[in-house]
Amino acid sequence: MTQAAAASKPETTTDMNFIELTQSVCPVCLDVIDARIIVIDNAVFMEKSCSRHGDFSTYLWPDQSHYRWMKNFKFPYLRPTALTPVDKGCPQDCGPCKSHLHRPRLVELELTQRCNLRCPVCFMKADDNQTNVTTDLKLADIERQLLNIKNQCGLQTSIQLTGGEPTVREDLPDIIALCHEIGFRAIEVNTNGIVIGHNLNYLERLTSSGATGIYMQFDGLDDEIFKKVRGANLLKTKMQAIENCRTVGIQIVLAMAVIRGINDHQMGKVLQFGLKNRDIIAGIAYQPAFGSGRFEIDDNTPLTMGDVIFELSEQSNGLLSPFDFWPTGCSHPLCDATTYILPQPQDLHPVGRELVPMSRVIGLHDYLHHFNPSSPQGSVLPDIADKMYPDHEPGLSILVMNYMDAMSMDLKRLRLCSMTVADKDGNQIPFCSYQLTNCNGIKRSELAL
Repeated sequence: MTQAAAASKPETTTDMNFIELTQSVCPVCLDVIDARIIVIDNAVFMEKSCSRHGDFSTYLWPDQSHYRWMKNFKFPYLRPTALTPVDKGCPQDCGPCKSHLHRPRLVELELTQRCNLRCPVCFMKADDNQTNVTTDLKLADIERQLLNIKNQCGLQTSIQLTGGEPTVREDLPDIIALCHEIGFRAIEVNTNGIVIGHNLNYLERLTSSGATGIYMQFDGLDDEIFKKVRGANLLKTKMQAIENCRTVGIQIVLAMAVIRGINDHQMGKVLQFGLKNRDIIAGIAYQPAFGSGRFEIDDNTPLTMGDVIFELSEQSNGLLSPFDFWPTGCSHPLCDATTYILPQPQDLHPVGRELVPMSRVIGLHDYLHHFNPSSPQGSVLPDIADKMYPDHEPGLSILVMNYMDAMSMDLKRLRLCSMTVADKDGNQIPFCSYQLTNCNGIKRSELAL
């Protein structure tokens, strides 16, 4: 992560537009510091100053009007239960603490730090030693964590089994079965697709054990891209993994880590690929790469959710516009945005139907009226479509994520996070807080040593 080292003293504020005050962290020491959200030449920036390490400025969004429009969405909250006391303040009291406003809707459970790839882009710093099973979470500990999630978050919470690479565990089907036995019904496997692409029998075991979805890394349609992002030629394996999912009948979501200058030009191609295969591909998650773990952002202007929204719209051949993406309402409005592309409902257009985003079918009033605060992340619009048009043909859900690193951390956003990671003590830690490292890739707990 090189942004902090490259950051310079912010420009004078004479010709800047002020948006709001918030709190962030110093990208060197990770201490909480005040921050301002401002406008420079129509783009949105965060500027902040640490008394020990100086001034920092980071780019947040390409267009101030679109930024303001997104952030002003208002949704009902589902407050968390079993809150931890506020002691040191955000982001150190995560558990979640009493200052947190959203109940977790998706909880990640890290089953192992082992991985069968050594990706140049990896915020997990996954261990490439396949024999190091000491990092594997024991089944008894998994059961304890699942029971904590049940008690703290409820059985409607989605469980995402991740790592490392969870499919390196032979007992993954048993873990899925355990999730199902406890009562969870949304159980997703986060994978690079290598094992399920090579071993149909293994995928069948995952499905028969109760897995309801596959969340698979899919960074483009070119082996050169996979070589740069994942360190190997993987396109053939990825395609076979999708076909294997089709064979066993389990839906798949493609997760594209978007990196400026490497694969951002292929977002539209991945969109078209998803639309052609929406019988088995339920959605695409576009994830602008952020500085954490083993990944360094070399560009001083990081790719943000706003950039992805505008660039994907340009690459969609007129199918999408930036205002077709609405906040999911699961977290802060600037944390994730969604649209749902489906064949135009027959009762609205019985002849010559074409694919349209939900924003062309319903208005914002309908969206907010039918919004269900219990819908899982990424499922808000499909759930509304199912309610309003129960006979609609399969659509494609699009989700754009906006992860925060030490440069962009905004504690207002963090307090509304609903995507958490279960730690070994049973606490639910907001994803961006759990992954937070300073500009040298060091976590706060390690800085204190």
